[in-house]
Amino acid sequence: MSDGHRRAQTAIQTILRLTNLLMAGKRVAVIGDEPELAARLRAMGAQTLLADPAAALRGHRVLAEDEAVALADLVVGATEAHLPFLRDGAILIPAAPPAGPSGTGEPHGTDGEPPAGPSGTGGGPSGTGGVFAGLPGVRVRDGITGYRLGPGREVFVLDMSC
Repeated sequence: MSDGHRRAQTAIQTILRLTNLLMAGKRVAVIGDEPELAARLRAMGAQTLLADPAAALRGHRVLAEDEAVALADLVVGATEAHLPFLRDGAILIPAAPPAGPSGTGEPHGTDGEPPAGPSGTGGGPSGTGGVFAGLPGVRVRDGITGYRLGPGREVFVLDMSC
């Protein structure tokens, strides 16, 4: 099994475990180069929104990143630049953090352990890549933190390290 397939399967299992969402009919923006993940989400019935023009040949809807993020119910690979475009109630899976000392893509603290999960008192949950650093978040339940981006705009971030 390739790394891309492994990452895609792990991401989907974590999304389903944390949210209990049914993917059928959901609009999912996949930011970045994750063709396996986009293909699996599409196979589960999601309407996949990608910025890569070649994705149209594989059955995905192609839009500019900003437009895709604005329409999506679930955004995979979100960064700080996407915050102004997010719709109310969107669920985010932040872009992967830089690789840790082992080169595995897992973040590590100074003692070699993964960072602690969300505290619910501020900052961002582990694995958010700093997208919500400085914004107060409220822990909704294990692995999910809610953030208010303004009046009537709340988004939810999944902690993929759970």
